[in-house]
Amino acid sequence: MRALVAAYCLSCVVGCATFVPVTPERVDRVPAGRYHVIVSEDRTGVRKYNALLFEMVNASVTLDLPTVEPGGVASPEDYPIALQAGFVAYEVRAASGAVQAYLLVPAQARVTVWNQPNGKGGLVVSVIGLPATPETAGSGGSGGM
Repeated sequence: MRALVAAYCLSCVVGCATFVPVTPERVDRVPAGRYHVIVSEDRTGVRKYNALLFEMVNASVTLDLPTVEPGGVASPEDYPIALQAGFVAYEVRAASGAVQAYLLVPAQARVTVWNQPNGKGGLVVSVIGLPATPETAGSGGSGGM
C-alpha cells in the first residue's frame, strides 16, 4: 500500500512539474524574417493590437487570449503600428532553449509561458494586464498553424 501511495505522489509531482510557468526574456526587437503570425486585436480602440505572436515555422505555440486570429505569414515590418513606442518584444523559448516565437505586447502587459499539459507538446503564452482583457488568461485562442 505504501508503495502505491508513494507512486501516486511521485506521479503528481512529475505531472505538476510540466505546469511550471516561465517568464520569457525581453529582447530589443523581433528579428527580421518571415513568421506565422497570430494576432489579438484590441477591441477598446486604444491600440490596434493587444498582442502579436511571431511563430517560427516548425513551432507549436498557442496565444492564450480572447479574439485571437491567424494573421498569415508575415514579417514584423508588416505591422508598423505594433513596432511603435509602447510595445515590447519577448523571446519565447522551449525547454530545450530553442526559440519558438517572438511576442509583441504593450509594455504594461505581463507574459508567462507554459508547457502544454499531458504531453501534447508546444507552448502556451499567457498575457495579462492588458486594458481590454481580464486579469486572467484568455479563452484559449489557437496558435500553431
